[in-house]
Amino acid sequence: MNSIIKTAAKIAEELSEPNEKSDAKQEGIQHTKARLGEVLENKWKNKVMHGQYIRNVDRQLISEEDTFLWLSKGDLKAGTESEIVAAQDQAIRTKYYATKILNTETDSKCRLCQQFDETIDHIISACPILVKRHDRVCAQLHFSICKETGVQLDKKHWYEHVPKSVETPGWQRNHTVESTSSN
Repeated sequence: MNSIIKTAAKIAEELSEPNEKSDAKQEGIQHTKARLGEVLENKWKNKVMHGQYIRNVDRQLISEEDTFLWLSKGDLKAGTESEIVAAQDQAIRTKYYATKILNTETDSKCRLCQQFDETIDHIISACPILVKRHDRVCAQLHFSICKETGVQLDKKHWYEHVPKSVETPGWQRNHTVESTSSN
């Protein structure tokens, strides 16, 4: 029994003392982990479809600081998290994905507008059919906000409401506002 206690004390003493070999080993482990992370990130970036998102982060089209912040909060269900990551990686089965990656479709055009390739980016922000729906949703939100804040509206129902368009210099698209401030 004494020998076990002596051995444990000796091991504890060795672990508490600074050791050049263990420090070098730790540095080696950290270097290996960093190098492995770089290799994996480069593999990710070099993927034609799945690498688009991380390449956009690198080109500063997307905030590197904020882009993965939602993942660290942990307030989403695992299934929701995986769907968002799949969308960011262009890994959701669109017609473009089926044509170019899976080689199962012959036509990659959008099933709604039939004009452009059906990619995640197209569906989210560029499909002319979905843009109209997006505009109607925004008009409903605008109508509700105006009513709640007391802004006078010329229509009684949200579906009749058409926000006035104002062109702002320096912006690519028109932005709508109902009233302006002198500030």
